[in-house]
Amino acid sequence: MRNNFFKKIFVSLVLIAMLGVISAGCGTTAPPIVNPPQPTTCTLTVYSQSPNCWGYVWVNGLSTGQWIAFNGAATVTGLTVGTVASVQILDNFGFLSHQEIKQLVAGNNIVIFTYW
Repeated sequence: MRNNFFKKIFVSLVLIAMLGVISAGCGTTAPPIVNPPQPTTCTLTVYSQSPNCWGYVWVNGLSTGQWIAFNGAATVTGLTVGTVASVQILDNFGFLSHQEIKQLVAGNNIVIFTYW
């Protein structure tokens, strides 16, 4: 009789455990991790700090249409993040300045011309 009692308790515990596992289920799946979108374009601000540095700003061999005066600044928009920009200034006499190389990152990039 004692053996029968323990058998009933054991079976009851097993059934309760199985009912708990079934009711818990597998749970919900974790939501996917979404990274915020990264900007693909950036700006480049070119500063002149030399009386010889004035003219049109050129980036990668192409005119941007932006004019920079001595002690002035010009901002070029719509450049691609992650590329390398070769920046030069073309004066009214057709002479190009030295190149300033800049790896473009998100946001505003700055290039300063202190000599021609």
